[in-house]
Amino acid sequence: MASEMETSGRPGRWLRILLFLSLALNLLVVGAAVGFFLNGPPAPRGDRSDPVLPYTRAFDEDQRRELRRGLWRAMRKDAGAMRAGYLADYQRGLELLRQDPFDQAALAALLADQAARGVEVRTRGQEVLVKFLVEMSAEERRAYADRLEAELERMRSRGHGRDKDRDGRQPPKPPRD
Repeated sequence: MASEMETSGRPGRWLRILLFLSLALNLLVVGAAVGFFLNGPPAPRGDRSDPVLPYTRAFDEDQRRELRRGLWRAMRKDAGAMRAGYLADYQRGLELLRQDPFDQAALAALLADQAARGVEVRTRGQEVLVKFLVEMSAEERRAYADRLEAELERMRSRGHGRDKDRDGRQPPKPPRD
């Protein structure tokens, strides 16, 4: 039996849905990275953790503020062009999704370009982070390492407690048939 692709020359519905979801996920990740680098991490809400990397969560508030300034200085000259580029990519993605016939190769190339830009932004952020750590005294780095270790321990304990409710109790298991 021939597939839909073989008979009509068009990708199947599930492939288009998968590509759309892939595009949406890539846009979400890139948008979050750009938002973080341009605006800093979101303010913590209640008992929720900051969705930023454990490395940045381990800094105290003054250090996070200084790190954000360093990130802003590193990104400032390109910020407008980056934002315009991302918006142009999103617009191109919309155009590709609406085309008939659907151009799978063009969308894949667009996603690859967006992923490469995301890696570039992430690499710049990592360079700023390393420079920030290098400029710390040995004592400051040891204190930071202790906070990072505590953050990693919190992450481990949250991972093991996923099956517990808000009060830390194990919820009842549904009856088996």
